[in-house]
Amino acid sequence: MKRWIVLAAGLLLSFQALAADTVRFGSKVVTVGDSEEKVTAIAGAPVSRTEVQNVYGAVLAYRLDYVQGNKTVQIYVAHGQVVDIKEIF
Repeated sequence: MKRWIVLAAGLLLSFQALAADTVRFGSKVVTVGDSEEKVTAIAGAPVSRTEVQNVYGAVLAYRLDYVQGNKTVQIYVAHGQVVDIKEIF
């Protein structure tokens, strides 16, 4: 019985990690590695575009925020490419 619980937990965690690499906008998908131009072509203009800075004030990336229903999608772009995607419910 314990093995099944551990197996089920492992499967749930693996699916969650997979979902963090992509996000769907209608019938199109944005994935890590896509260009910023492709994101704006698929998702449109973001609600906000925020600089991500280090402790010295240097810009490391940009965070693009999109609202989809009851969740916020945060897409982090560095050097013109998507490096991370987060969904906040």
